[in-house]
Amino acid sequence: MRRALATAFAGAIAAGVVAACGASDFDAESKLKSVRMLATRADLPYAKPGAKVTLETLAFDARPNKTRPMKIFWIPLVCENPTNDLYYVCFAQFAQAAGAADAGAPDGGAGGAGAFLRPGVDLSPFLPSGPTYSFTLSPDLVKKHPIVPGSSGPYGLAIVFSIVCAGHVEITPVDPNDIRKQQVPLGCYDEDHNRLGPDDYVIGVQRVYAYDDRTNANPIIDHLTYQGQPLDLAQGITVDRCTASHRVECPDLKLDVSIPDASWEVNPGDLDTNGAPRHEQIWVDWYADKGDFEGDARLLFDPAQGRVSGSEIKLHAPGEPGDGTVFAVVHDNRGGAAWVSFPIHVN
Repeated sequence: MRRALATAFAGAIAAGVVAACGASDFDAESKLKSVRMLATRADLPYAKPGAKVTLETLAFDARPNKTRPMKIFWIPLVCENPTNDLYYVCFAQFAQAAGAADAGAPDGGAGGAGAFLRPGVDLSPFLPSGPTYSFTLSPDLVKKHPIVPGSSGPYGLAIVFSIVCAGHVEITPVDPNDIRKQQVPLGCYDEDHNRLGPDDYVIGVQRVYAYDDRTNANPIIDHLTYQGQPLDLAQGITVDRCTASHRVECPDLKLDVSIPDASWEVNPGDLDTNGAPRHEQIWVDWYADKGDFEGDARLLFDPAQGRVSGSEIKLHAPGEPGDGTVFAVVHDNRGGAAWVSFPIHVN
């Protein structure tokens, strides 16, 4: 029954393109005010064909009213090697799979399951949930990927979709005026089947690359510093609220992240002018629901020059007291990620 639901669900989502939602256009990316998906990582950012891969999503609910709890759902369909590596091509791929399943299914098979996959029906019970999701790559994923002109070597690509929702998931009615067929076909709904707004959900896309002869590890966070000293993540930081008339007049709270040199891996796909491989680029994104950062991200390692000095970021305390959370999310430019968080107490 679950396989039937998956294939019927594939046909239902073939009408649209998944996009990310959640942050207001007027808020800094670092400011958390709503349901947010901050990062997703694979335990094997570069995997071997046939390997089992586990994804993990970091999500946070910064809404002031959490009557409807936030949940993480995964679409139980892995899209492999879409044309030109475009994620929205996956919907046509899913539709073909669903059509093939329907054609060969007996009564009560995929077609019967499709009856559940219509607007107004809660799909959440049929979707894997929780912060992690595991799947297995096809053994011939690299072999079946078309050769890409200019690429540094053969590879394969798998794409997985997830939804962070403070409610439940339903199929969204297709707009007949959407001639480009790029409408998001899924939505987050409350208990009365009212569609929720972008503060209540995010739809994400995660790519996992496969190589026969390359590996990549997630970066390692050694520690954070606060005002130049190692930070106890369990204890966090305690600050006074800022009473200045202008936020830039607030005291500078300086934060930084320390990454070991071993995380700066060689990137065989990036060659310098002499044909030698360079290293990864590594950076950190900062987020907080209390206070404001001066900027959102800081470069930690340059592909050619290595460790970057002056990677501190300044956090200004808010004007109101309260407790919150700060996140440091480290990325490399080959899909690796790592994160830590700590509490902030504002007096």
